Amino acid sequence: MSAPENQAPEHGSESGAGVAEKGDGQGFLVVEDLHAGYGAVRVLHGVSLRVDEGDICAILGPNGAGKTTLLRALCGMLRGQGTVRLGGVPLTGRPPDAVARRGVAHVPEGRGTFMPLTVEENLRLGAYARRDRAGVQADLERVYGHFPVLKERVKQAAGSLSGGEQQMLAIGRALMSRPRLLLLDEPSLGLAPMVTRELFGIVRSINQEERTTVVVVEQNAHLALDIAAQAHVLESGRIVLSGSAAEIRADEQVAQAYLGYRI
Repeated sequence: MSAPENQAPEHGSESGAGVAEKGDGQGFLVVEDLHAGYGAVRVLHGVSLRVDEGDICAILGPNGAGKTTLLRALCGMLRGQGTVRLGGVPLTGRPPDAVARRGVAHVPEGRGTFMPLTVEENLRLGAYARRDRAGVQADLERVYGHFPVLKERVKQAAGSLSGGEQQMLAIGRALMSRPRLLLLDEPSLGLAPMVTRELFGIVRSINQEERTTVVVVEQNAHLALDIAAQAHVLESGRIVLSGSAAEIRADEQVAQAYLGYRI
């Protein structure tokens, strides 16, 4: 368990969404010395981390630590300073649509579903840039396989769904872009514990079955660490602890601050 490393050679290719090339052990997602914020307010101060291909990585930390800002910088919503690479391809400074074409899908806090549109219309928006109708239809069925309740609600307006179903819809829409990297911001927000456990189980299944790399920001540290291979603790815009999920769980300060018990 340690602070993140500071150097990583580029690797991979300029391939877009789809099957990612295997990394060289230096990290599939590489973030180095990332600074970002809002106007004159700096939120991230030199964040560096690596996520291996096919892993789930949990980002933990108190409110206001910069977790949401980090995801926004990774998906291009915020222009940061530093280095972000995915499979060796630089993403720093690229607009959100260009980052999305490289295989990054972002599910923001609050879900962001289009309430008047039906479930199917929302899902198809996730594939708006694609022209392969057969592939889009196949991916709809793939999403319904992960979230059977969405198939039952296919013609319902998104606004009529429960909170858990809306979160499933938001993740399903992201999957329609065939992401290599899925960014989830507080997926359990406002959900009942039973629904949250079901949702995290589905995220783990998506990761295992499709080998989609996942970065999840989550206040429920227990559940996040249950499904994650690695984790980072972010405080005041800086990574203060990095390691395997087991190492982070065993840290006394993490246990007291985020897990509610003493070691």
